[in-house]
Amino acid sequence: MQIISSYGVELRKQNIPIRQTLELYRSAVSYLIGIYVQVWEELAEIPDAKRRFNAAEHLVHTTKKNHACFDFDIRFPKMPSYLRRSAIRHALGTVSSYKTRLDLWEKTDGKSGKPRLVYENHAMPVFYRDVMYREGAEGKDEAYLKLYDGHDWKWSCVRLEHTDMEYLRKYWSGKKASAPTLEKRHQKYFLRFSYTEEVTLTKTPVKEQIICSVDLGINTDVPSCGQTELSWEENLSIIPVKKTGCTVHWDGSADSRGNMALRRHREDGHI
Repeated sequence: MQIISSYGVELRKQNIPIRQTLELYRSAVSYLIGIYVQVWEELAEIPDAKRRFNAAEHLVHTTKKNHACFDFDIRFPKMPSYLRRSAIRHALGTVSSYKTRLDLWEKTDGKSGKPRLVYENHAMPVFYRDVMYREGAEGKDEAYLKLYDGHDWKWSCVRLEHTDMEYLRKYWSGKKASAPTLEKRHQKYFLRFSYTEEVTLTKTPVKEQIICSVDLGINTDVPSCGQTELSWEENLSIIPVKKTGCTVHWDGSADSRGNMALRRHREDGHI
């Protein structure tokens, strides 16, 4: 079984063109949405997702063997290929979702509000390794991002929050992280790294397993979690049994990095 964990690392305030890069990326996504909604009938006829993506890219990007039908390359010159492809995927997903919702709306005789295609978006770019993101020197709280400065795409050194980097070095050293995604929370920017772990599930027979469940909720704190047994009769039923005394508390909000701290308490109140 795979478990995916993520952690947001804060970018310290400095004179780097993060905002310009984000604005350009979102403008590219909006422009591509407008293109793909026009030609969706042709794209929808291609069942294979990879071939559909290639066809969508050929419409907007000129190469030696392909002449684009739209002026994307002129509007967004020198955009790194990985970032362009990320924008294309986001735009295709947006149009596909809109068309699906529109079809469902038409089948229900328009009883609810008609779906609307939204060109404004909150897309966040992924900084792919080597071509958009490079790690700093070992032990240094820095990284290098390829950013748009208003004229060209250039490598910029980004200072990272020391406490965040110490956490990653302590708990995730030696683990391979996915390409970081840019985030913006509370007027601050972060790079969110994701880590994948392989976990071996218990071999205890299913009928003998005990489950500990936690309801995280959205607007409320986490309630105490009790021990639960499964009763396998004609129908599956869940029977609450004696409490274990384990309570998981959440303060009701994430920190500025979006990382939630869960604390386990014993019956005596000690962590």
